[in-house]
Amino acid sequence: MTAQLDHRLETDELQCELRDLLCLAVLGDHVRWVLAGADTAQLGDWLADATPRWRALADRVAERLAALGVPPDGRVRSLAKDISMNWVPAGWLSSDEARRLVGHRLHSAAGRARYRCSQACDSATMELLDTVCAGLEHRP
Repeated sequence: MTAQLDHRLETDELQCELRDLLCLAVLGDHVRWVLAGADTAQLGDWLADATPRWRALADRVAERLAALGVPPDGRVRSLAKDISMNWVPAGWLSSDEARRLVGHRLHSAAGRARYRCSQACDSATMELLDTVCAGLEHRP
């Protein structure tokens, strides 16, 4: 029974990680599209590079879930569960506002990923979450 509970907790945490990564990717695309001002090119380029990396990490988490026999849940309905954490103001964003917003989201997501890694029950999941943590360390 304990192994079954550990499996369930681990897959629940992986589903949360999947949502975090997908939300970061959506945030990255949106922020890149609404950057305004003279000094936005560097941040826009960084986001154009980071967003596919976050999606690739989400793919790896989804693959791990599938390997554990759990269907990955990346539906919009599932992502909306975390809407209060992923709120983005409407309209254009200055590069300073965008850096703060993205930096805060990255910091929060990295913290949750580090916690999940510390709670992982098997080495494959721990290794994957360690890779996710490393992928979230890059700041704008």
